[in-house]
Amino acid sequence: MRCFVGFFGLTRSLRYTADAIHTGIYQPLRDAGFSLLRAGHFNLPATISNPRSGERDIVPDRAESTLLELELCWIEAQNAAAIARHYAIARCYPDALGDGYHSLANLCHQLASLRRVWSLVHLLGAEDSDLVLLLRPDLLYLDTLDPVSQLAPLMNGRLDLIVPGWQSWDGLNDRFAFCTGRAARAYANRIDLFALACSTLGCMHPERFLDFAVRYHGLRAGETEMRAVRLRANGTIAANDQGMIQMPVLTAGWVETAG
Repeated sequence: MRCFVGFFGLTRSLRYTADAIHTGIYQPLRDAGFSLLRAGHFNLPATISNPRSGERDIVPDRAESTLLELELCWIEAQNAAAIARHYAIARCYPDALGDGYHSLANLCHQLASLRRVWSLVHLLGAEDSDLVLLLRPDLLYLDTLDPVSQLAPLMNGRLDLIVPGWQSWDGLNDRFAFCTGRAARAYANRIDLFALACSTLGCMHPERFLDFAVRYHGLRAGETEMRAVRLRANGTIAANDQGMIQMPVLTAGWVETAG
């Protein structure tokens, strides 16, 4: 059995998150008999500065990605020109996140990174019948993956993708996803639906956009309660995620939602 793991976005906190990725994701997959093929695309800004999170002029470490032991890795500078068209489309609609379109710019970068990492996963040979995990490297995964219970709905054909069941905001949580190869291709390339989603939804909203893309492609989605908190470059947990530390450790594998 093959499992492809694709990382996307920023590597800003891998020195804090890499151990949990190895022990909570890589090792359980190996123990369950999967062979792993791993790729990552990372678009790094010159500095990370976010007064709200306490990140001030932190220079990303390009060498951090080696902690993930990737077969293929693509690192490039974060470039506003690369997302200019989609960002301009988003700005034609109300700012659904209410922070002067700052979060929507970050979303555009994330979606562009997802498309890049899919090209790497495809280059590694992923097929529709394979399993693909699409993960953010700046998440601290609090629970250990149980491939037997959590990935079974993908392997037996009942579901196409599984996403976190928390912080869905009237859509589907887009922090990470467990997918079939076919669903991973749709998930990672949903930036192609950006303009259509904006006009249909009346704005660009990350979770509602993912729900839109899943329904557009006719995918069957389920949810996992596996927890993962955003870890800032300074090692602090994002304020909105701190309550998740108090949630019970994962017991249920997944629940079916819609598609």
